[in-house]
Amino acid sequence: MKDYKRLADTMYKRKSVRVYSREKSDILENDGDLIKALEIQPLAADIKVIAKILRKDQINNDRSDYCVAFYSEKKAHYLENIGFIGQQIDLELQSSGLGTCWWGMKKPNKNFSRIDGLDCVVTMSAGLPQTAETRNYPEGFKRKTVNEITLSGTDKLIEAARIAPSAVNLQPWLIEKIDNKYNFYIRSPKGIIEKMLKDLRRLDIGIAMAHLYVQAKADGQNISFSFEGSDIKRGKYAASAVVI
Repeated sequence: MKDYKRLADTMYKRKSVRVYSREKSDILENDGDLIKALEIQPLAADIKVIAKILRKDQINNDRSDYCVAFYSEKKAHYLENIGFIGQQIDLELQSSGLGTCWWGMKKPNKNFSRIDGLDCVVTMSAGLPQTAETRNYPEGFKRKTVNEITLSGTDKLIEAARIAPSAVNLQPWLIEKIDNKYNFYIRSPKGIIEKMLKDLRRLDIGIAMAHLYVQAKADGQNISFSFEGSDIKRGKYAASAVVI
C-alpha cells in the first residue's frame, strides 16, 4: 500500500534541486515506465502518458545524470494530467532521498523526442543532490497568501495546494471550496511572462491538485475528479476535486 503520509510529509520540506552528485540511483536506473513502477495515479485516466528515465547523453543534460521525460497524448486536460502525475513522481523521488526539479524548456534529443507515438511535453531533472536540500515550513516557502489563492473557504487541503511548486513561482491557481468540492481555476495572466507561460500554467494546476490529492489520501479520504465547470471573471476553469 502506498504511504501517502510519507509523501504528504515530503510536501512540507521538499525543495527544487539544481546541483546533483554523479552517484548512481537504483530507482532512476529503471528503463520502463516510471508511472507504472511507482504506481502513480492519473488525473484523467483516459489520456495515455509515459514517464521515461533519460540519461544525460539522451537529453544534453548538464545538471544531472538522469532526467524524467513525460510523453503524452495531446488531448483535453493533458497538461493538467502531466502536472498531476509528475508532481506525485517528484514527491516519490524526494521522499526516497533524491532531488528533482521541473525543467519546462528542456527537451530530449531528436531520437528521444517521441516514444510509442507520444510527444515529449516536459521534463524533470533528477538524481542524488550534492548536498541535503530541504526547507522548513512555513518560513522556507515563498508563496502567495491563502487569501490571494482562494475564492471561498480554506483548510488543510488548500494549504497543501498553496505550497506546491510552479513555473517561475507564479502560483497561477485560484481555488474555490464549496462544501467538500474544490474548483480549480487558472488565474487570468498578468504581464508578459505569465502570457508566455500559457501551457506551463495549466501544468501548474495539475501540480497543485496533486498536493491536494496526496494530503487527502494521507488523511484517509477518498477523492474523485471532474472537468465540468465554468470560467469566472478572475480565471479560466480547469478541474474539480470532490473529497469524501
